[in-house]
Amino acid sequence: MRKVFPVLASVLLAGMDLCASASRVTFTKPAMRWLWGGFGFHNSEATMTPLMPDEFRDQRVLKTFREISPTYARVFAGYWDWTREAMDSFADYYDATFRLAGTTLYLVPGRMPVITDDFDAEAYCEAVATRLEYLVKERKCTKIRYYCLSNELSVGPTYAWFAQHWDTYAKINREMQRAFMRHGLDIGLQTPDSSGYSRMSDIDWAITNINEQTDTYCWHCYERNLQPGDPALWANLSTALTNLVSKALRKEKRLSLGEFGFTGKITPYGQGFMRDDGHDAFRHPGGEFSRRAAISRAEMGLAALNAGAVSAVSWTMVDYPDPFLREDGDTPGEKARYDVARFSGFGLDVRYNKNGLFRWCDEDRDYSSYPDLYTMGYLVKLFRKGARVLPYTTDDDTLRAGGVTNPDGSASFALINWGGAKTVTLSISHPLAKPLRVYEYDSAKPPVNAFNDLQPAKGTVAAEGGVVSLSVPAKSMTFLTTDYVDRCPSAVTKVRIVNGRLGWAANEEPEHCYYRVYKDGRQIASTVATSLTAPGMTPDDAKRFSVKSVDKWGNVR
Repeated sequence: MRKVFPVLASVLLAGMDLCASASRVTFTKPAMRWLWGGFGFHNSEATMTPLMPDEFRDQRVLKTFREISPTYARVFAGYWDWTREAMDSFADYYDATFRLAGTTLYLVPGRMPVITDDFDAEAYCEAVATRLEYLVKERKCTKIRYYCLSNELSVGPTYAWFAQHWDTYAKINREMQRAFMRHGLDIGLQTPDSSGYSRMSDIDWAITNINEQTDTYCWHCYERNLQPGDPALWANLSTALTNLVSKALRKEKRLSLGEFGFTGKITPYGQGFMRDDGHDAFRHPGGEFSRRAAISRAEMGLAALNAGAVSAVSWTMVDYPDPFLREDGDTPGEKARYDVARFSGFGLDVRYNKNGLFRWCDEDRDYSSYPDLYTMGYLVKLFRKGARVLPYTTDDDTLRAGGVTNPDGSASFALINWGGAKTVTLSISHPLAKPLRVYEYDSAKPPVNAFNDLQPAKGTVAAEGGVVSLSVPAKSMTFLTTDYVDRCPSAVTKVRIVNGRLGWAANEEPEHCYYRVYKDGRQIASTVATSLTAPGMTPDDAKRFSVKSVDKWGNVR
């Protein structure tokens, strides 16, 4: 049946005087607003598909990507020695994800190889351009739009090596620009990809020395010291981004927040044999810190949106797999594993990297979600590229907000409340053609789903005279949007069991996103596939199963 969302009568104060104690957020719509290029993730998994069990790939990775549909992404890719097999594996993942979402890609090849005295910059850049030409022109990966020489200026094992060798960095960027022009590639260079408040001055160097080679300036920021909800996080990041954006704009360029995250302090894992770059949620799953840090992660994204950045990338969508030793071999499996280690960035054999929206633990078959899925999921899904930003003001310093309008006239809003439970009135100058769907993340009781499905809408709320009044929990994040279609997907048919495998007819509707599978009325999976294993089941057991289609707006049938 069609899923109907009730109006949230309890939170709409239509026709009444607004409570004097209510906090206020006002969104304005000036004639000229900055264009947003999209939220997204660093999609490390794009080069790791040979390691994925089918269940993990279909029921977690592809399913989550399609449900969120990021319109911007950063990927470790574009290697000078990228093999054809590894490139084709990447292109296959592109076809299953980025192509469907129209995702703009920003490539960076992990860390550049060690640069010696006989390093041939022209030959190196030619090798990179030749491989990117294959992806763009033969495999039709046409959304590859940006390229950066190296992650955070690192070369070989040395972090930020280029920061001590700026002349070399400038030379290689100039050669890369020439190589892209020779190969007819419309790929802009992002520079300098520096990380942290202490490296903000690198943007100044790039503006002075390689502005002609730079398409978009890029900076990273991770918060490792402040606790979730500390007002200094918002103030520090907003000030830094506003400053960097203004410098880029003087050169008629944009600034991207190329990586961001709320990680907590880096501490040794276990006995210190391995490095742990993971979120505190990995060490303390379900704890108060991780539940609130999920809000802080999204808060950093909203700071970028409001400061005038063009895009922002959260590290990462998926956890890295557990570390493994890199070695070549004779079997296809060994060689695939070797390629994954070579072309997935730096450090797969020395560190744990657990900053995803959900876990990747094959040993325990644990692919469950972190709280971050339920804040970042809707931030990325609703604040898409091509939107225009609505500036806001508020009389409550415990509130953070963001708003955008889309070319079709729909609008989306995000509201973070670091204070106690309260009523918030939103004044919105943009006309709203229909009620706003409301999605809520309450850090006291995160909406965790066993199959990593995003939380359903809490209901709808209508604006009265451009004003919405909303009750929000303490330490929470709320999303409101008119960017949806209230429709009924086609019923899934031909559910059957053949040779111990449950299958069904594909839903061919363009709005279709994924399937939910039920056994005896209880959900057992969410997947993009049209089949899954049903051990011990016979054809007569098919009547115990049902399958529902979920569309891109969350409508279910």
